[in-house]
Amino acid sequence: MKKNYTVFIFCVCFFITTISFAQTLEGFILDEKTKEPLFGVSIYFDGTTNGTATNDSGKFSIRYKPSTKSALVISYLGYETRLFDVRKLENGVKIYLTEKPQALGTVYLDNDPWSRQKKMRIFKREFLGSSVDHYMCRIMNLDDIDLTYNPRTQKLNAYAKKPIIIKNKYLGYTVEYTMEEFEADLRLTTKSDVLTRSVYVEGSSFYKELNKKVRRRHRKTREIEYGQSVLYFMRSLSKKQLRQNGFQIFRKGFIVPPYKYFEITKLGEDTKVKLTAERLTIVYNHEYKSFMTILEDNKEFTINKFGNYSPPRKISFGGVLGDKRIANTLPLDYKL
Repeated sequence: MKKNYTVFIFCVCFFITTISFAQTLEGFILDEKTKEPLFGVSIYFDGTTNGTATNDSGKFSIRYKPSTKSALVISYLGYETRLFDVRKLENGVKIYLTEKPQALGTVYLDNDPWSRQKKMRIFKREFLGSSVDHYMCRIMNLDDIDLTYNPRTQKLNAYAKKPIIIKNKYLGYTVEYTMEEFEADLRLTTKSDVLTRSVYVEGSSFYKELNKKVRRRHRKTREIEYGQSVLYFMRSLSKKQLRQNGFQIFRKGFIVPPYKYFEITKLGEDTKVKLTAERLTIVYNHEYKSFMTILEDNKEFTINKFGNYSPPRKISFGGVLGDKRIANTLPLDYKL
């Protein structure tokens, strides 16, 4: 079996706040045209386990802490999804949702040579990942996903009519993922193998515990996945704790001081980083090997106080970090 080395970029928008105590936001969700309240609208902080839904009066109430202060997502079937910075919303706010325009049907390329079965197999491999057994992490509503493959560009794109519902028995979560964009840049070999150059996924996610009480095996797998995550690496880099947290940096096969090729500058609660090499190898716990590259001339990026970096398309990860997908992803409010 050929090793498929993939670079993977996963985009999450994360807003910053300086509020140091828990607060409650109350408001109403209404139809923009009729001004009628909408029942059962999902309201959640992106990438977290913190969410709620509107009652029959369109009212919602959600508590939040600084550790869960990501984008506030308003999602409802048949309506445009909206994202907000919660700092700019006041109690009693009225949020109006707009119906999505009626789709005329999915447009497929005339020269798309692949069957839906083949495209779905590749999509699941690149969206969910291949490191977790398929029966441990499943998409429950595959029929809501449309797929197109362009043989000229060798790119696979996916579109979801509804939030993708993922049952992840590996980490013990049910995930509701609203996908805004999915693109896999593929390469076909002379033997007709389908390899992956890069994958870009953008969207918002809401996590729910699969069981009332977190099981011991889920605690263990969550701890393992967190240690091997881009989020943990970025948090360690911004705090200059790479060595303490088990990371080693290599350049051209030789171990180097951890910050030799990183210029790190604190900008308030954010951290500005400049990579002074095109490619570095990252080894975690003396075993798990990854690499990161920035192909652009401007090799600067920013890490916010929560460990998310931007712009998300700029950095490519390969190896262990590049192989991580939704099946391996923890909510942003996860704590050891």
